Amino acid sequence: MSAKKIVSVALMVVVLFVLAGWKSKTSTQMKLNLSPQSETTYRAVAELGKDYSFFQPSVNKTKEQHTVGRVEMVFVQKVESVSSKGIAAAIITIKELKYITDSQKDAGSNFDSTSENAKSDPMFALIGQSYKISIDPNGAVAVLDAKAVRSAIASGFAKKFADKIFSDEEIKNRHQVLALMNADKAGKNGNKMASKKGDKWVAVSSSPQGMLKPKTFEKTYTITGIKLQGKEQIATVTMDAAPSSKGAEIPTKEEAGMGFFANMFDETDSYTGKMVINLTTGQIISYTESLKAEWVAVEPAEEQKSDKGPDRLIMGFKSLYSIEKVK
Repeated sequence: MSAKKIVSVALMVVVLFVLAGWKSKTSTQMKLNLSPQSETTYRAVAELGKDYSFFQPSVNKTKEQHTVGRVEMVFVQKVESVSSKGIAAAIITIKELKYITDSQKDAGSNFDSTSENAKSDPMFALIGQSYKISIDPNGAVAVLDAKAVRSAIASGFAKKFADKIFSDEEIKNRHQVLALMNADKAGKNGNKMASKKGDKWVAVSSSPQGMLKPKTFEKTYTITGIKLQGKEQIATVTMDAAPSSKGAEIPTKEEAGMGFFANMFDETDSYTGKMVINLTTGQIISYTESLKAEWVAVEPAEEQKSDKGPDRLIMGFKSLYSIEKVK
C-alpha cells in the first residue's frame, strides 16, 4: 500500500473515532450532577388563579370574579457538599421576593422587595435569610434546616405568609425537579435510565391544591433533544399530561371541590411542561409546568325562560410553576 493511501486510511480512522466520541458525549443519563461549591442564581414562580363567570341573558345580568395569587422569588443556591451517592446539601439564600394577590373586588395585597418603600414592610426581613435543603440526583428534595427563615418575622400577616411559603411542603415544591423523578424508569420495560432523544418515562401525580375538581394526572416526559453547547450537554424534555385513575386517592372534604355538582359541568384541561437541563453541570436552565382547566354548565333548553339564549356558568383554574437560571 502506498504512503498516500496509508495516510488517507489513517485520517479516515481518526475521523470515525472523533465522530464516535462526539456521539457518545451527546447521550448521557438524565439526572442532576451537582458539584461542591457550585453557585447558581434562580428565579422561581408559583401562581394560582381562579375565574368565575355567570352569564344570564334572560335577565341581562353578568357576574364575574377573577382572583390570582403569585409568589416570585430570586435566590442563590450554593452547594456545600455532595455525598458519594450524589446527594447535594445546598444553602438557599433569598435575594428578591414578590407577592401579589388580586381580585376585581379590591386592589389586593402586594409586596416587592425591589421597590423603593420595601424596607418598611415587615416582609423585607426575609431578604438575605437562608435555609438548607438536600437534593438527590433524581430531583427529590428534603428540608434540612429552615429555622432561621421561619423565625425572621414575629407576627402579623407577614408571619403567616412566611410560615406558608417556607413550610416543608412549599420548600419542596419550589426546589424539587418532578421531571427527573422517574427518569430511571424509561424504555419499554421501564428499567433503564433515560439517556437519549426519544426516551420517555411516566409519573402519576395529583392536581395542584385549590383545583375545583381534584383529579390525578399521568404525566409523560419525553427527551426531545440533546445537543452539545461548547463542551456542555444540554437536554430538552417536554411533558404532556392526561387525566388518570392510577394512584387516585379519595379526596377529603376540603379537597372535594364541587362534589356531585361536578357532573353538571363539561370539563376541559391542558397540562404541559418543558425542561432544559445542563447535564454536564447538573444545573436546571429552565423548567415550567402549567395546568389550565375550565368547567362550563349551560342551562338546558327546556328550562330557558326567554329566547335570549341559555344561562351559562363558567369556572376556570390556572396553576403555573416555573424556575429559570438567572446566572
